[in-house]
Amino acid sequence: MIHPEYVAAVIDKLATDDAIFTVDTGMSAVWAARYLDGKRDRYMTGSFNHGSMANTMPMDLGAALQQPNRQVIAMCGDGGLTMLLGDLMTISQYKAPVKIIVFNKRALAMVELEMRVAGYPPWETDMKNPDFAMVARAMGIRSWTAEKSSEVEPALREAFAHDGPALINIFTDKNALAMPPHVTFDQMKGYATSLAKLMFTGHVPEVIEFGSSSIKYLKELK
Repeated sequence: MIHPEYVAAVIDKLATDDAIFTVDTGMSAVWAARYLDGKRDRYMTGSFNHGSMANTMPMDLGAALQQPNRQVIAMCGDGGLTMLLGDLMTISQYKAPVKIIVFNKRALAMVELEMRVAGYPPWETDMKNPDFAMVARAMGIRSWTAEKSSEVEPALREAFAHDGPALINIFTDKNALAMPPHVTFDQMKGYATSLAKLMFTGHVPEVIEFGSSSIKYLKELK
């Protein structure tokens, strides 16, 4: 599975020095904040204080129409994208040259994380997504799909070079953790409680998968 941190790092590497970034509320905002370098003329916007979902595509459409000579990159979560899926048709109709990068986690990952920290097993957070690349093509938008890490950079390079709107559907690890600067005892207790509840309700394979994916984050504990 593709690490979302890697995707954000490649976006930072390939984006122009005056790129405009729009980020969805949720995990996409976390990866943008941590891995996008604030170069001289770069600009990033999102619904940071309000925390409203599905803000990215309306923002990048406005940015592209206002600043047609600048690169506009939308870092979308799959939850945010599906909430305003019709905006893809608006982007296509106006031929706004935005680059829509979908962090396809198949889940409302930030909600899952909040539930785990509170001691609850995730509930009703999984998503059955359409083929976003196929949906984009049906609306006249060039699209790419990346299911392996080796496919991420080539897809992004082609999409960024395309003269028009583009969508890149990237299957990222839904279990990627956004570690806070300091992990509290209550957060660790909540996490342990959540995993224990999953195990006692017969979800042992899920716990094992989650644990295997989370090992690399242990070094961030302070």
